[in-house]
Amino acid sequence: MSFLAELGSSLLLFFLVFGMSATVDIRKLMKQLRNRNALLTGITLQFIILPFLGFLVVFFLGLSAPLGITLLVVTSSPGGSYSNWWCSIFNADL
Repeated sequence: MSFLAELGSSLLLFFLVFGMSATVDIRKLMKQLRNRNALLTGITLQFIILPFLGFLVVFFLGLSAPLGITLLVVTSSPGGSYSNWWCSIFNADL
């Protein structure tokens, strides 16, 4: 990839993330952070249930090593900017 393409993609990603973070209402954020049930549910699903389900899929489908490792990495990684973008578009109450 050329230098200009890398620079352009990095700038686009920066402005995407900055634009989403600029729309955060601090009062709503603090209210959500006090919601312990929602936090515990999200943490449990993201870091325990989802990786376990990924492991089960790899195990029961007998995926090859490259496919299995890829699926395990994806299911073990927290949601990224792409999911944040979708939440921002649909005005999700996170």
